[in-house]
Amino acid sequence: MQMQGYAAVAAAEAQGDDLTGELVRADWMRIRKTVHQSPGADADRTASFFAWAMLGNTLAAMGLPPNAGR
Repeated sequence: MQMQGYAAVAAAEAQGDDLTGELVRADWMRIRKTVHQSPGADADRTASFFAWAMLGNTLAAMGLPPNAGR
């Protein structure tokens, strides 16, 4: 879903559609807010959670095993 979002926004913006990117970014911010409000979360833990998740998504898109980044 993450990679599809990047592709959809890039395609929409290439056609002059800025609204799609705004909507996708707003949804990501809602997800971040939900994760950040978890008990014990702080800015560093929230950033780390998303960093590892995004790395895992990137590795999966490249066909590498999820633990290749560790």
